[in-house]
Amino acid sequence: MFLTAETTTKKDFEIHAKGPCKGVCTEVITKNKKTNEPFSNKNGEGEVKHQMILVFQTDKTVETEEGNEHCVHWEWFNIPRSLDNENSKLHKFLNNWEVAIQDYETQEAFAEAVVGKPAHLVFTHNKGDNGKTYSNLTSCTAVDDPADAWVAKDYKAYNVVPF
Repeated sequence: MFLTAETTTKKDFEIHAKGPCKGVCTEVITKNKKTNEPFSNKNGEGEVKHQMILVFQTDKTVETEEGNEHCVHWEWFNIPRSLDNENSKLHKFLNNWEVAIQDYETQEAFAEAVVGKPAHLVFTHNKGDNGKTYSNLTSCTAVDDPADAWVAKDYKAYNVVPF
């Protein structure tokens, strides 16, 4: 069926397992696939901050209706005016992951640098005010030994147009 009017319940995402794991960056997302608008939010002064998501697939699995699937984590970043800003979350993240802090002329050029790049990841859990448990990516470091790298398996990309 192409379109349906069936009422559906909102699907809760499974949280990522706590602890260390191997992962790989599978995608860089900057636009909502339904609206084609950039992801953004407003800060306290009303200034619009565009956002980017680095998507990681990990060697940990979760049981779904379709069977066991590898965990996927979306890590959100405000896009800074300059990657050289050492205080930005993105600068710190890329630096720890040993991704070059340099000019990237296009999103594609940046994606070329990070998509397929393996990482050692560490996840922690915290409880929100609503009582739900959330997983947080607290560490992302480079993989020194290529034999220790993990490769994505059956990743379903967000940015793929369905037709």
